Amino acid sequence: MSLIHLSDFSDRISPMLVKELRQGMRAKTFIVVFLSLQVFLAVMLFSAGAASTSDQVGSVISSIIFTFFSIAVLIIQPLRGTNALSSEVKGNTIDMMVLTRLSAWRIVYGKWVAIVSQSALLLTTIIPYLILRYFFGGMNLVTEMTALFLIFITSMGVTAVTVGLSGCSSVIIRLLLPVFGLLMLAYMLLVASFGRIGRSGGIMDFLTLDSTESRIGVAVYIATVVYLGYTMLSLGASLIAPAAENHAFPRRLVSVLLVLFILGLSVYDIPATWVLMTCVSIVVIPSIVVALTDSAMLVPTVCKPFVKRGIIGRTLGWFFYPTWNSGVIYSVMISLLGLATIFSAELLSHTGHMTYGYSDDLVVLFSLLGSLFFPAVWHAFLFRGENQRLAHYLLLQVASFVMLGVLSILADSMNNGGFLWIFAWHPLAYIAMLTEHSTSRETILSGVIVVDIAMFLILLIRGGMETKRSASIIQETRDNLEING
Repeated sequence: MSLIHLSDFSDRISPMLVKELRQGMRAKTFIVVFLSLQVFLAVMLFSAGAASTSDQVGSVISSIIFTFFSIAVLIIQPLRGTNALSSEVKGNTIDMMVLTRLSAWRIVYGKWVAIVSQSALLLTTIIPYLILRYFFGGMNLVTEMTALFLIFITSMGVTAVTVGLSGCSSVIIRLLLPVFGLLMLAYMLLVASFGRIGRSGGIMDFLTLDSTESRIGVAVYIATVVYLGYTMLSLGASLIAPAAENHAFPRRLVSVLLVLFILGLSVYDIPATWVLMTCVSIVVIPSIVVALTDSAMLVPTVCKPFVKRGIIGRTLGWFFYPTWNSGVIYSVMISLLGLATIFSAELLSHTGHMTYGYSDDLVVLFSLLGSLFFPAVWHAFLFRGENQRLAHYLLLQVASFVMLGVLSILADSMNNGGFLWIFAWHPLAYIAMLTEHSTSRETILSGVIVVDIAMFLILLIRGGMETKRSASIIQETRDNLEING
């Protein structure tokens, strides 16, 4: 009886996780990846050991292990999540899962954990090869273990991205963007980071954890991957969740608390300005993108927790309802918080004199901020269909940066950027204008700020029109609470 008990999963484990693990472990993709990794590592390691000199063999073996492991867990495994949710949507099995009292979050979380668990299995299988590599000498144990751990953490985050986007109905967003994004990520990691495994210099020196900067950097990177992974999984849950589930509230609340925490650090002048700007961008950008693409209907079940807490709760509801109009209000609010964080650090560290380089930084800052709201403005007036909001937003965002590249190339080749003012309606055009020396930086900065404010006002007005339609739902909820309570 004990053997039978050990051969099966515990009843305490989520049934979605059990289902995905059983299917995933039997999938041909995982079996091929698992066996290929072992064969490639074994053959390449013995070949490298026979062909390399004694002072090079350790570095070669480390490079081989990390390269093949990175390909397996940073490309192949995350790509298995591109159809994780869409397959359930196409098979009309989401509603059946909800009937089993599985929430949308548990469905998404179970699919993500199943893929990550298989990646963890691949991680354990390369331990014998690392032990073999130790006997060749020249191994910095802490550095290579830290690098291996960060690769796995990155795999968890990238898998969360593919699983989260798999709930999108657009094939382009669900498949093409993750494929190109993973290839770019793999190139950057393998060439820039792991090209020097086992040698001195580069990022590997930063992973020694022998300094405060190294430990803080690794901790911030892990925190970033955790936050982005949670955001993407929450996005996936929102895409498949019924209207009665509010996944926007915890996601937006976490983002606000993180920005307030960073604001507190800026007041005490702990990190440098560029560090604060990086941290704020990591928190604010995904939060705005997801909030501007929320498209759930407002229902009394979602309103009730806010309405029953009086005027304060009703006010907070307009920031945390899982609707597009509340997403607009929330996005403007967290943008202002992010700007306050950055400028508070500037006020503490600068004398108030705006230098040439600093004005350029401000133009780039406000241009990138405006670019986050630009696709939402276009979608609000030119597109219809709530289920395609995320797809339209991301495609417009990609087109905007392609336009920026084209404008920058034209401005450089013509040695005259005057024509760029034709595109002054687009925030990213002002970045290309920085190459035009005939216009003052103050004029360019004023122009991009005016465009940003105009987009804020357009979205707020449009959101206000949608808010009027939601007012009846909120009033209905208030009436029901008064009758029942």
